[in-house]
Amino acid sequence: TVASASAALSGLAAAGTLEVAFGGGEPFAFRGFAELVEDLYANTPLVLNVTTNGTLISKTSFAPYAGRFGQVRVSIYEGTGWRDGCRVLAAYGQRWGANLIVDDAMLEKLPALMAELVVLGCYDLSLLAYIGPDASKQLSLAGRARLAAIAQDAPLACRLSVCFGDTIPLDRLFDGADGFGDCGAGLDFVTITPDQKILGCSFQDGGLPATTAQEIVEAWQNQGSRLAQPAQRNGCTRCKDNANVANKVARKVPPIAIWQAYSGNNSGECVMVAKFEAVRDANDYLSLLLPTWTPSSSLPPDWRQLMLDEGICSAALPEWRETPSQLLAIGRSVIALSYGLGDEFPELRSLAWKKGAYLVTGDIHVHETLYLLAVVRASNHLDAQELAKRDISEIGQSYLHGDLVFLTTAVCDFGSPDEQSLKEAADFLHEFAGARPLAVEAISGPLDQSTFITAKKQLGASRAVTKRLAISFNGEDEQTKAENFAQLVNDGKASVAGGCVLVSGIERRKRLAVLGYRYGANVYALDGAEICIYASFQLPTVKPQKGTCAQQPVIDIALLEEELRRKFTAESHLKLITPHWMKHGAHLTIHTARPDFVVTELSPIAQSLGAQLSVGISDIGKLGLALRRLMADVRR
Repeated sequence: TVASASAALSGLAAAGTLEVAFGGGEPFAFRGFAELVEDLYANTPLVLNVTTNGTLISKTSFAPYAGRFGQVRVSIYEGTGWRDGCRVLAAYGQRWGANLIVDDAMLEKLPALMAELVVLGCYDLSLLAYIGPDASKQLSLAGRARLAAIAQDAPLACRLSVCFGDTIPLDRLFDGADGFGDCGAGLDFVTITPDQKILGCSFQDGGLPATTAQEIVEAWQNQGSRLAQPAQRNGCTRCKDNANVANKVARKVPPIAIWQAYSGNNSGECVMVAKFEAVRDANDYLSLLLPTWTPSSSLPPDWRQLMLDEGICSAALPEWRETPSQLLAIGRSVIALSYGLGDEFPELRSLAWKKGAYLVTGDIHVHETLYLLAVVRASNHLDAQELAKRDISEIGQSYLHGDLVFLTTAVCDFGSPDEQSLKEAADFLHEFAGARPLAVEAISGPLDQSTFITAKKQLGASRAVTKRLAISFNGEDEQTKAENFAQLVNDGKASVAGGCVLVSGIERRKRLAVLGYRYGANVYALDGAEICIYASFQLPTVKPQKGTCAQQPVIDIALLEEELRRKFTAESHLKLITPHWMKHGAHLTIHTARPDFVVTELSPIAQSLGAQLSVGISDIGKLGLALRRLMADVRR
């Protein structure tokens, strides 16, 4: 009954049971099944699963179960309407898989059935062994080999029943509960029958009393040898002599086993562009690194010692730190690339700052196409026109601008077979420029012709340059670290919000940049008169109480926008403000000509909301700023 099942399962949950799977007949035919599932879902931590033939599942009947099951297994039998039930499960977003008993006759239809299951939205397919008296349902030796081949070439994930034992020539993730291929019945799991008996598995006969959770736990604890007996039905491959462990031989397991799990990947191209005052300075910087540089390898001992000697870091560098995969100089610019999760070489940036370079910080971690952006100064307008006539469409694009020719060529196109190495792109640019002045930076895309021409049209207008530095801390106590760092600023004005320190009115940025890297921060040089500020207000997550659904707090975006405009629009510096909702919080994008004022006011807003504040700061119009820097480089 609902009451007796609920009592037994609630008691098992309290004793440490993790999951319950309803099956053994048709659970959706059980009177009160929805009531039982709702009770267990609300009042126990049990993960609930169900096996069904799908015939009693409809859009209306499944509504009480939506969101309650970890997974639904659909048993496939010919002559049943299982497909309709699968479509309903998919429509509800329910994770579901299929169960299929496999014999020699089924193998002929199996590949086509797998393809159909993929279309229906099946998550995985469990291939089951026949356990019973009909010998014709047992897979033949040839059938076992064919099943292995079909499973290896399947269009969806396949799970092989433990009842097959080692009779199917496929590698196994692990070799059973005892290390010798045991299925684990009676140890890892037990079966409770409708007549309140406990069995090791559903193919065993007999059973022990199991009317209460206490009886079930005691039977599992004290009658383990009985529950671990093999089933007496044909097809059970469990070792008949469990006591004779000495004669068991552990089978080989694959040297690498793959376990499927959810994951995220934030890998991208890490970029460094360090611009020195002279070509000689860039070459001197590289001379410190190139003699012992091996692409994408552990940092050489002399690199580590160099960083300590230069005061770049206060302690030994992390063991996992690697050298850039590509590293070279083009004119006054030293460019480094490496694939990774974030900034892969902060020490190299700090060293470049200390040696007098300006670090271009528009693109540090890139997920888009990365281009080399270059400019060549011709001897006159006619010379520039002749250069611009060259067909370089297979390598990049060129744009005429008076006596200058701008060029773009991709060096990281993430999967493109035409991707160039940094050296190949550099060789092309040197050959194109010849003896003419050449300056180079790197910039991420999309960088199509329309985008480039729009930026080029704005080069005629004068544009103010305001030197700033953003020092950004991450992780625990980021705001405290930022506040402490702000105390070290004795030239310029420091404003703090979240883990970010904005320093304005600073003429020489080298000292603070090196200091920021030494304290473990990320450092960004800002040049634009207008700045883009990204602010995230994250509300704390409310943990649900047992048996209840937690009501997570949200921010009223309309009220927040009204407050922001009231606070900021009195200042003429505000250009753009666009708040939008995010999970448990809100995100703002603000364009402003007085970022110090905005940064200072963000912390009180976060405090009033009871939210944690995260702040990011960047220049606006990075392409236009890069073009202006390159033009200044070749006209020096």
